[in-house]
Amino acid sequence: MGMEKCGLTLQRGALLKFVDEEKGETTEGLFIGPEDNSDFVVVPLSETMLQKQVGEILHARCMFQGDMVQFRSKILKVIDYPVPLWRISVPTDVKKYDLRDHKRIQCSVSASIEAIHKGQFVTGILRDISKSGARCIFQSTDAPESPFEMDEKVTLRCTFPGIPGEQSALCKITEILKTEDELSIGIRFAEYAWWVPPYH
Repeated sequence: MGMEKCGLTLQRGALLKFVDEEKGETTEGLFIGPEDNSDFVVVPLSETMLQKQVGEILHARCMFQGDMVQFRSKILKVIDYPVPLWRISVPTDVKKYDLRDHKRIQCSVSASIEAIHKGQFVTGILRDISKSGARCIFQSTDAPESPFEMDEKVTLRCTFPGIPGEQSALCKITEILKTEDELSIGIRFAEYAWWVPPYH
């Protein structure tokens, strides 16, 4: 996978995964601010994380603009009350790599995701797509949860420019990111999508 450095500005509610490479364990935290990114405030989401101390190095990963981003940070302060919080340093060395098996292209195509088994049907926009997967953006609602679940099997439907008729693909949901403004769903196709360019 290709690696490159990038700037990192996270939205509130972004899910961070902290990797302990020695133990082979992955835990999670929730980014809650501050908005100017002078440092990061994180809500630890597991009891294992609550055992960490000020000064400990963190290896973190998160989704950023369709890519998996990884960076190093350090715990600056541990807050216990009224809820457990970490204040961690802003990463200075951020790298990202494309998770897709095929080249991703940027697009803006109307699409829908359907979970027929439970009567869910949501329309939105394809932000990017490859022959093996895509990312769909939907207007966020007041509901606290996404209408879909991780690893749920769904159907993507869209009319792709230059290809006659409606295209559809069976998919599995691989990423769910919900903010105040939008719901971002990452999906992986069950089969190679021939109708996605390039065509050579």
